[in-house]
Amino acid sequence: MRPFPDAKNDPLVHNAALQLALDTAIASTPNPPNGAPIAIVDINPDGSRGYAGRLEFIECYSASLLKVAAMYAAFELRKACNEALAGTAPADAFQALRNNFDDVIRTNRLPRLAALADLHLLPKYDQIFAYDPATNLVNFSQAFFGDLFAAIANGDNASAGRCVQRLGFGYITTAASEANFFDADTDLGVWLCGDFGIGFPPQRIPCSNDGPTAQGTSAYQMAKLFTLLVDSQLVDPASDAAMLNLLQQAVINLHLFLNRDTSVQYVTLHSKIGLGPVNAGFSVASEALIVRENATNRLFVVVFQNQPFANDASIFPVARVIDATIASFLFP
Repeated sequence: MRPFPDAKNDPLVHNAALQLALDTAIASTPNPPNGAPIAIVDINPDGSRGYAGRLEFIECYSASLLKVAAMYAAFELRKACNEALAGTAPADAFQALRNNFDDVIRTNRLPRLAALADLHLLPKYDQIFAYDPATNLVNFSQAFFGDLFAAIANGDNASAGRCVQRLGFGYITTAASEANFFDADTDLGVWLCGDFGIGFPPQRIPCSNDGPTAQGTSAYQMAKLFTLLVDSQLVDPASDAAMLNLLQQAVINLHLFLNRDTSVQYVTLHSKIGLGPVNAGFSVASEALIVRENATNRLFVVVFQNQPFANDASIFPVARVIDATIASFLFP
C-alpha cells in the first residue's frame, strides 16, 4: 500500500468575465500591485469553479503560507495510516506503519532529496499519532496537534518546524507531487522542504522573487488546493472540515492581511498568511484565503504573493483589486 494521495482533479476553469474584471481592477487601482501574483476563484453555487489570474503560474517564496503544505500532508498521512491498519490487529501499530510505508517513501523521494538521510526523509509515526487499539485507528497525538494548531492558527514557526520534522521532507514533498500540487520536472507548485530554521537542512528550488527557496508555491496551485478544500474534496470530509477550522482560527486570531483594509466589501472566513524577507532587503507578504462577499454571500478563493510589505497599508492595493474584481464580476 502506498502512503501517498491519489492525483487530485483540477476543478479550475479559466473564466473570461472574471479575468476581465481582474484586469480592469488592476488597471484602475492607484499604485497597482503589478509584481504580485494573484489567483481568484469563484465558488459558484452552480458547482463551476471559474478562475482568473495574473502571474499565477510562477513560483514565489511565500514564507509561512507554506505551513499549509504541512497541514495537508498530516491529514493525508493520517488517512493513509488508518487505511493501512484496517482489518489488521498489529502488536505494534507504529512498526507496522514503518514496515508498510518507509521503503515506499524512500523509493519515491523526489530527485532533489536523493542524498537525504532517513532522519530528514521519513515520518516519525509515534511522534505524530496516538494509536487506539480498541478501534485500531490512529489520530493525532495531543503534542502534534497542539503544534499544528499553533503553526496554522497562531503562525508559530517553532511549532511548524516540529510538525515538519515529524512528517519528514520525503513525505511532505512526494505527497504534494502525487496529488498534482507540485511538478518535479518544472519545480513549480507547492513546495515545503524546510523546517523554519529549527535544524533540518533545507532543500531549495528556484523561485521568481528571491534566491532558491524551501518555502515556495505558485498562486494557481495554492488556489487549487484551497478550492478543493472548500469543496470538501481535498482529503475527506472530516479532514477537510478540521483543516478549515484551523484556517478559521487563524482569522479569529487576526492572522490575516486583506481584511486589514476595512473598506472592502468582503469578509475573510479562512486564511493563512506568509511574511518574510527576500534577499533584495525587504519583506514580502502572501495570503491564501476564502472570502465571502457581503451583499450576495458568494464565496471566492483568493491567493496573492510577493507584495512588498512595510505596514498594513502595503496590502491595501491588493485588497482593493480583489474588492473591485468581485464587485465588477458580480454586478457588471
